[in-house]
Amino acid sequence: MNPETQPRIPESFFEHRQIFSEPWIDRWILPNPFLSPLLRELRDSGVELTDFTFGKDATTLGDTYLNVSIRRINAAVRIGLDTITLIAANPDWATAPELVTVFDRISEIICDLVVAKPSSQKAVLAFHVTSGAINFGIKTASLVNSSLLGEAEFCGVSLHRDKQVIVIDKSLKYERAAFVRLERTFSGDTFFSEVASALYEDEVAALSLLGIAGIP
Repeated sequence: MNPETQPRIPESFFEHRQIFSEPWIDRWILPNPFLSPLLRELRDSGVELTDFTFGKDATTLGDTYLNVSIRRINAAVRIGLDTITLIAANPDWATAPELVTVFDRISEIICDLVVAKPSSQKAVLAFHVTSGAINFGIKTASLVNSSLLGEAEFCGVSLHRDKQVIVIDKSLKYERAAFVRLERTFSGDTFFSEVASALYEDEVAALSLLGIAGIP
């Protein structure tokens, strides 16, 4: 089968944030208490001291964070004064088990250090997907009242549900492609494995609206 006729995801971005009800300003001291335990935990993932950096562009106290690059899985963790954020560029579902293990362990270490648990969590997965042999104009027209809107090259749609948002729009970066943004909010005690599972289901659902069966 010609790969050029198959949809593909050339670029994606994932961010998951744990929000705490109270900042841990009293823990943000020198030497930073997060460095040693995180370095011990992440050495097996290839992390060294050179992978720890502090945010350079902070203009307010709320912008302060410690960044830990986990290059082997193309990810990073940012520890702010009241948030823990996992970032992954072009995440592959094949590496999801390692992402789940790493993030759950990092979250556990930090929660023990600050003696607190997240009050809420929010995950965002955004990606571009090319159409291959699929006509996105026809597929997205079936999702709207085309008799009212008239003909269009692409019809953007957004679905807002309790704790879930799916947005599908025309990609401005890739030809014959769509841009998809998925958002989910979770309770503070939700495990990251549950977050990953929910986003996987949302991605499958969004792609099915575009006429794509499964994840390219």
